[in-house]
Amino acid sequence: MRTLSTSRKHNAPMELNAASGVPSRPSARHRRTLLVTTVAVAAALVAGSATPSVAAVTGPVGLLPDSARPQVPAMPVSGPLEVGFTFSPAESGSLSAVRFYQNASNSGVVSASVWSATGALLAQVPVNPVAAVGWRTVPVALDLEADVTYTVSVLDNDGRMPAIENFFAEAKTTNGIVTPAKAGVYKASAGYPTIGQTASGLVDIAFTAEPIIESGPESPPIEPTDPEPTTPEPTPTPVEPSVPAPDPAGPVSTVGPDGTHWPENTPRIEEARVVEVKPTWAAISAAIATESKTSDNVAVCVTPGTITGGNGAGSSAKGVIQDVGNANRASRILVTPCDGVGSVKTAGDKGVAFVGLRGVSIVGIDFGDTSVMLRNVDAVGFGYTTVRTLLITANGAGGVRDTQVIEVVAGTEAAEGAGYDRMEVKSAGGYDIAGLTFSGLYAAPHYKARGSSAHTDTIQFVTTSGDGTITDVVIEDSAVFQSTNQGIIAGNNSGGEFRNTLVVGGKTGQLRYPVYEGGQPVIGANSLHGTWSGLAMDTTSVAGSVSPYYSFSEVGASESTKGDRGFSKLEPMTLDDLDEVAPVPTAERLASIWG
Repeated sequence: MRTLSTSRKHNAPMELNAASGVPSRPSARHRRTLLVTTVAVAAALVAGSATPSVAAVTGPVGLLPDSARPQVPAMPVSGPLEVGFTFSPAESGSLSAVRFYQNASNSGVVSASVWSATGALLAQVPVNPVAAVGWRTVPVALDLEADVTYTVSVLDNDGRMPAIENFFAEAKTTNGIVTPAKAGVYKASAGYPTIGQTASGLVDIAFTAEPIIESGPESPPIEPTDPEPTTPEPTPTPVEPSVPAPDPAGPVSTVGPDGTHWPENTPRIEEARVVEVKPTWAAISAAIATESKTSDNVAVCVTPGTITGGNGAGSSAKGVIQDVGNANRASRILVTPCDGVGSVKTAGDKGVAFVGLRGVSIVGIDFGDTSVMLRNVDAVGFGYTTVRTLLITANGAGGVRDTQVIEVVAGTEAAEGAGYDRMEVKSAGGYDIAGLTFSGLYAAPHYKARGSSAHTDTIQFVTTSGDGTITDVVIEDSAVFQSTNQGIIAGNNSGGEFRNTLVVGGKTGQLRYPVYEGGQPVIGANSLHGTWSGLAMDTTSVAGSVSPYYSFSEVGASESTKGDRGFSKLEPMTLDDLDEVAPVPTAERLASIWG
């Protein structure tokens, strides 16, 4: 078995117990504690009883100080290697960063992660391996519970991590951080590290415990005294109360499907020449191929019935409609049911793919509990339907361009035991995604089973291979509820805008979608995660955390739980608030708004 200890001998282990001194954010839990403390102090002074005092709140702490240096500069191990340590906080509090020692100008470290005791990924932040030698701080915002076991780690693709030998030779408590013997852990690949060792790979944390209310000495009671006689004050002239200034952010307007959104450059059926076809993919495809040569407004009207067939909705699935249409057509070809939304349904559980579709909007076909993929599409609209999952992929042809997802409901209930994302937007092989818009979207969470190693997000943007880009994504009038891991996780997105959108994470989201019995607990409110540059925010509310790797071109009339970086502070939301702002799009509601 490979081990990270070496044959080098030292006289004694290095004692390193000083605080790290890394700045941190106060968590929502800290703010509530300080408020309770203030009320308690005031009450005690009025009553003349024991005066409570608040224990001094220190800065964040860790196991190693900034002065710590490796005993072994780099372990002679070929990568990749996940290295970290296991710990339990003695008090509940806030983890604000993962720290590690950069032992070379290109260390090979590409990510920092926080794991539960069962191996569930609670947070993961990308790391640029190129940096100056020395201690590095990777911001992470996560609340930790007392006496609960966690693991922090970094992934080094080169495997040559530094080390301090015997640092975890025995169990100990350092700055309120409890570590067992052999708390150092590693794994000879990416993922949850579980092999224990006594060496430290110079991975550390920045942790701030909640302040503790302590009782002080008895205060003498205040003797009542007769008030001095005073001259009566003249009665003040009543003043009309001024109208309070409105909240600069204010709540978002109602979000989700409401029947007002429509794909761009697409006629309504009453505005178009109608071509009637039977409810088969072959008939629809043939009509698109024929009408792509025309130039007037046209609607391919599908007669009532059930469309069967589908080869799956994976990134390589063959399309039920493939390589037809014309992105340069004067207007898009509308494909819609003749008798209104939902009068045409799909059947089968394999999933449906639309591949290489161009200049077409598919509106109002009921995909029910079917998974759908849009791959390498151009000038396409898709919506007025429900789906189980939605995948948008660029891996060939011209990638994905100028595409709208309109009034799609990706689940009204939380999926239980899920091992995959609710929605994915993927670039692969160097192909780009540009100009993708979600309007009137409603996305419920995916919850995985307790102990599952799967990664479940509600919307994941990711580049799986090559240097393809994801640019100018717009999310408007939409509601997104966090899954077990993240709400929205960006994959080096750039540009784009959130408009009148609600992203809900953590305990707030669980007011509507509590984690099922046997599900992995959702601890962090990871609403906006990953990396996104040049994003504009307009009239948007984020109940949960915003990744420090998001940069904003502007933030206007928007709120977040933390209330920094240009956001106003979002006050805690109730279930009534959620019901008002983001009503559940039940079948009855959709029937009323979609007709």
